[in-house]
Parts: sequence; C-alpha cells; structure tokens
Amino acid sequence: MNSSRSITRGLRLLFFAGMAVSLGHGKTLLLFQGAAGSAYVKTVAEEKLAQLKAHAEKMKEQDRGRTYSEIARALAEISNQQFADGHTEEAQASVKEAVSYSEKATASAKQHNKKIKDTEINLRECARRLDEIRRTVAADEQGAIKEAVSRIDQLRKELLDHMFRRN
Repeated sequence: MNSSRSITRGLRLLFFAGMAVSLGHGKTLLLFQGAAGSAYVKTVAEEKLAQLKAHAEKMKEQDRGRTYSEIARALAEISNQQFADGHTEEAQASVKEAVSYSEKATASAKQHNKKIKDTEINLRECARRLDEIRRTVAADEQGAIKEAVSRIDQLRKELLDHMFRRN
C-alpha cells in the first residue's frame, strides 16, 4: 500500500512538473513548463546525458575514462537528432563536445590504466556513428564532422598503442 502512494505521488509530480510524450521508435520527449510559462522540450537522450555527466563528477578520477567515452557516444546521438531537427549550430556544438569528452576519456584511461578497452570500444562506436551522421548532413556541414571523426580515430589509436605497448 505504501508503494502505491509513492507511485501516485510521483505521477502527480510528473503531471505538475511536466509530461512525457512517446514519439514511437524508442523516442520520448519530456515537456516541462517553466516559471515564465514557456515550454521546454528535452529528449530522453539529453536526460541520460545529464545523468552521465553528474555520475562522472561523482566518480573517482581513475574510473572516469569509460564514463567520459559513454558521454561522447550520447553526444553523438544527440547531435544526430539536432541535425535532423535542423538545429545545426547546436549539433555542431554537440560534435565538438563529443570530441572534448573523447579527449578526456583517453587521457583518463591512459593515465590510470583502467577500462582502456571499454573506452576504446566506446570511442570506436562514437566515431562510427559520427561518420554515419556525416553522410546524412549537407555538404557544408560535413567538414567539421569529418575532422571530429579523424580526431576520435587518432585518440583510439593512441589508446591501442598504449594498451599494446611493449615494456
């Protein structure tokens, strides 16, 4: 009985704080009403990204490499949606942020010798996804994405070299 009360209270809070709208194909939007009355639409991917960033800040420095690479992958997916929605400036910023988190992931993994393979796999998937996105955007937007893919591939190679170096 007590758990049903908390569920009901949670649903009421969800009703007053915002609304979740399913778009199909695994996409959901969270709609929040601000104090000024304007609505802000936030995707589940952006919510997950915010949670990953908060989680990374709470972790020990030595364990952040893999989480940073997961953030980079999430940013690649967010940039895809932003490109699809026509928000090219935000999408380009997300791509740059993905590269930044890829660099943080590489530095952390190399420095602490932890989760190097997991980090490399996530960076490979991030680069692959960004390359797929590059093929779907306008020609004038492809250059920055191509540079990002090249940089992430370079970081991956650094991780592989570090992992398989001879002592």
